[in-house]
Amino acid sequence: MPVLFAVFIIMDGLVERFSNPLVFFPVVLVIVSVLYSQLTAEEDLPHTLPWIGKESHKLFAETRAHFASFSKVRQWLNEGYEKYSKKGQTYIFPDFTGKPEVIIPPSEIPWLLDQPDSVLSVHELHHDILAGEYNFTANIIKNAYHEHVVFRNLPRRIGSMVPDIWEELTDSIDDEWGTDTENWRDVCVFETMMNIIARVSNRVLVGMPLCRNKGYLKAVAAFSSDVMTTITLLRFTPKLLHPVMGPIFSLPNTIHYRQSRHYTLPLVKERIENMKKKLADPSFEWEEPNDFLMWHIRSAYTEQNVEEMDPEMACRRLMPLAFAAIHTTTFTITNTILDLAASPTYTDCVTADPNAINPLETIRKEALETYLGSGKSWSKANLATMLRADSAIREAMRVRNFLTRGLRRKVISRDGIENKRGGWKLPQGAYVGVAVHSIMHDPELYPNPEVFDPFRFSRIREEQARVKAELEADSTAEKEKDANGSVSPNGHAPEEKKSAADGQRAQKILEHKQLGLSTTSESFLPFGHGRKAWYGLCKHVSIQLTD
Repeated sequence: MPVLFAVFIIMDGLVERFSNPLVFFPVVLVIVSVLYSQLTAEEDLPHTLPWIGKESHKLFAETRAHFASFSKVRQWLNEGYEKYSKKGQTYIFPDFTGKPEVIIPPSEIPWLLDQPDSVLSVHELHHDILAGEYNFTANIIKNAYHEHVVFRNLPRRIGSMVPDIWEELTDSIDDEWGTDTENWRDVCVFETMMNIIARVSNRVLVGMPLCRNKGYLKAVAAFSSDVMTTITLLRFTPKLLHPVMGPIFSLPNTIHYRQSRHYTLPLVKERIENMKKKLADPSFEWEEPNDFLMWHIRSAYTEQNVEEMDPEMACRRLMPLAFAAIHTTTFTITNTILDLAASPTYTDCVTADPNAINPLETIRKEALETYLGSGKSWSKANLATMLRADSAIREAMRVRNFLTRGLRRKVISRDGIENKRGGWKLPQGAYVGVAVHSIMHDPELYPNPEVFDPFRFSRIREEQARVKAELEADSTAEKEKDANGSVSPNGHAPEEKKSAADGQRAQKILEHKQLGLSTTSESFLPFGHGRKAWYGLCKHVSIQLTD
């Protein structure tokens, strides 16, 4: 009888609570959303793969794991890295969106990168996680023609753009931080850097004078913020309601895009007209601009891509590039500046490297010597000699990288994809990636991984330069000493006697060749790796010049 009475009390309490619309409708919505997700889900992931964070003995274990992952992303990724990844094993990571992701170990990165786009697609994944169907006013993420234009033009044109980037940086920093060297004043690094990087990025995207137009910059900045807002809102919205809520959430995107188009569309049309005039009459006085907008126009007409020849498309293509360039670069340079300002407190670094006592002064001295030594000018070549500035930025990206997972792909092949070495197969629609944060904080790869050591990478590269110089000097000396190939007293040619030592030193050079900011490796993955890595060239140049 007491048991029945207790059950009655509990049921009465539940009925009373659920009679409240503020409780009833959210609960019903969650239940319907879960059922919808289960009924429309793709084929299950392999049952042989272990989960991290999933307590299988509990009711609704998978759903509970997805919700719990919201606050335990790095904790669970680190657990999975230690428990599975470092042993060469693959596991499943639950995500708050309800879409689990397969995390492969670092040893399988080459396998991942070898897969063709028809099997594993980065564009399809970006379309999903960036809410591409709603965010960019047109379905342009899957068909990323803007990336094609960038990859084709930026690497070979970035050198000639350095003076323009430097000019924009100096002007924008003076505007935001002032030129008074006598009196101190407070500045918000993040906000001012957002404004500075917006101008610099748009100097590359649209050129002068539009990159300095406050109305245009305000519209682009607002659009970029809209993208993040829409992504966040949709993450908390049941997928069942995305087709309804997505267009509503992204209404500000459309408004701010149209505001930016007010400036860009006339410019695109003017450039197309001038390009045609120049082709018809070579004596027509017009110098073709060197920026993304012109690259897009030229590429579209050269390739006779009818869709991309539409001026509207050039305007639309600017938006995802501006979003990516402004936010990622702002986060990186803000973290670098703040870490450098605080780094003298990291005594472990100081004992290992006396330059770390005052890293800001060390970098300032390096920059000044490079600048004055190059006739007070910057170029891609002399930027590459600034090993310590490069190292500090690279270290900030490693320590403060805002990505937890990287090299992410979506399986788009109808037959799925099989990893024979691991003995598992993923179905179409599955997500696969790597625990980037855990890799870049592995103490076996980076001693004291949580410590910001500004010259962690430059010490290695400076040693590389020293070893290379020694090898070249020894080679020259040996040639002068024994031009006829004489034999040493022990019966071995001088070259044979030194071959082992020289081979080891040469191997160090090869190992350290990929320690520059704009390069990636299987242990340094801030912007991907392999043929689909974001090059980071413009970002590399602008950040180094800022430092």
